[in-house]
Amino acid sequence: MKLRAVAVLFLVSFPSMAACGAAPRAEGTTAEADSTAPPPPEGALEAAEPHGHGHADHRFCGWLHEFPADPKMTDLGYDTFARHARTFDAVHPKWWRMDSTTTFANHPADRATPFGGFHDRRVLAHTTYSGKRTKLVPLVAASVKPDYLYAHTMINDPAVRREHVKNLVALAVSNRYDGLDIDYEHFSRGIGPGQTRDTEREAFSTFIRELSAAMHAAGKIVSLAVPVEAGEPHPIFDYDALSAAADQVHVMTYDFHYEAGEHPGPVSPLGWVHEAVAYIGNVAGGQRNGKFILGLPNYGLYGPEQPPDNFQTIACEPLIRCQAMLSGSYSTTTDHMSHCTMASKPFEPGRAPNLYLANGDHLFFDDLESLEEKVREAKQGKLGGITYWSIGGEPDRPGCRSFFEMVRSYFPQRR
Repeated sequence: MKLRAVAVLFLVSFPSMAACGAAPRAEGTTAEADSTAPPPPEGALEAAEPHGHGHADHRFCGWLHEFPADPKMTDLGYDTFARHARTFDAVHPKWWRMDSTTTFANHPADRATPFGGFHDRRVLAHTTYSGKRTKLVPLVAASVKPDYLYAHTMINDPAVRREHVKNLVALAVSNRYDGLDIDYEHFSRGIGPGQTRDTEREAFSTFIRELSAAMHAAGKIVSLAVPVEAGEPHPIFDYDALSAAADQVHVMTYDFHYEAGEHPGPVSPLGWVHEAVAYIGNVAGGQRNGKFILGLPNYGLYGPEQPPDNFQTIACEPLIRCQAMLSGSYSTTTDHMSHCTMASKPFEPGRAPNLYLANGDHLFFDDLESLEEKVREAKQGKLGGITYWSIGGEPDRPGCRSFFEMVRSYFPQRR
């Protein structure tokens, strides 16, 4: 997508969320039943695709995770899911992490108590665990050290890999989950003598093939999170092999600029998303587009325009925290991507809400309109649906259109 020069600065006023009376509460509750959950938006149901399209009932999902420093934000996510559970097709709470090459823990490495929200009633009561329609597919993570080094060792040792797969299946079966969502990242940092990115790529693909076969034999599904491929194949994540085996592939089309990065900027530039969707369209001749689920960011970033040495960009998560930093109007355009040192080429930013804060920091975030641009890309590219990191504190549209209604207007619920 060609970068367009922007000659005019457009400002919009930020509407009060309270004006719609739908701002999610930050105080936690323990919703025990879904009698108050709203039905799917009008027009958000359509006939299911013919048999054989296993992705058809996984069109809208999202992740839940713990905010260790702010339990109210953890509760916000779980409360939001409980209120909107009937709108989601699946939910992916971050409940597990690799604790060794073959075992898993329900708590962070630095403490013995479980992740906030682990097996929370607000999820169990509103998913298939309690007879409801929304699938429960918890996330298993290996994204920090030493967890990702365990993942590297595991995928490269056939015997250990088989034990790992067996234990994952047991985890899903014993806990009555519908399946598991695999989020193994950075494991290639463990590459050692005699190994290459090619051997790592094949090892991970083999792991997902073996896991999917075993989970399917047990009546369970496999989804996984993958980084963006925009123009060139990823050196580790083989979209073709992974989509041939797994049921859903969640593409993390966010973190172009990221927390603790060298400078702030658009989290998910539209041109980058466009190229990612186009790349997916070439996988298997476009026959597996429906297995790919586009990921959206529910957070923003801020920091100085020209950061000092050793600066780390700060995140405001969820988006209501970014919105709380606004006063008056904000810009929806930026020329940042034309000179961004983190970009290999100038990606079109699309709608890019941003504002200079009183202390001079530059805040970049998403509003409902900028998120809708990305959802539209997914729809036009015939992708399977939408996911996002993470549930709770989503933006609404002036006139009371919610984030959930927006997504479902593009990806209606299957009957």
